[in-house]
Amino acid sequence: MLSGLSGTQRYALFVLVVVVVVVVYLFVSGGLDDLTGGGDDDQQAAAEVNEIAALIPDAVELGESARVGSLEVTIHSITFPDQIRAEGLWRSPAERFAAVRLTMTNRSSQAIELPLDGLQLVTVDGRAYLADAALSLGAARVAEVVSYAPPLILQPQLTVTVIAVYDIPLDASGLQLRVRGGWTDFALFEDPS
Repeated sequence: MLSGLSGTQRYALFVLVVVVVVVVYLFVSGGLDDLTGGGDDDQQAAAEVNEIAALIPDAVELGESARVGSLEVTIHSITFPDQIRAEGLWRSPAERFAAVRLTMTNRSSQAIELPLDGLQLVTVDGRAYLADAALSLGAARVAEVVSYAPPLILQPQLTVTVIAVYDIPLDASGLQLRVRGGWTDFALFEDPS
């Protein structure tokens, strides 16, 4: 049967078979829904929510350590000071300060830069706050055994204690510290008193 067809006709038949196979595959796999705009919107929305939920890690409890990329991080405490001396002046919060004390160890053979956005304080409703460099440095200078504040460059195999200070609203709750470099969330619990 194929021997009576010319080369052009055989090529056209081959292309037709490939197109039919692709259309059948798309129909069976649901791929045609994306092309035609069909499909169930609720199922698509649920799939997107599941994908986002899979990317959010479980929070590491206060006092436990976790690896975040090449960093080993332990959150020790969170306090809410009324004032912090920064740049020679006592500064008060717009609403409240949150000072997070943590230790970080660079477990790699390369220096790691930790910029200000490397430590984000995130609320239960998803609002994210960045550390204030001047406030963090001021709090680090008066704290015992603390001499670093973000931003900093962490040398290989070095362990440092860091204080990161945030100016957050009073209604900020469910606080977690998100550490960049793998984005691990550390649960921070507020003092109920």
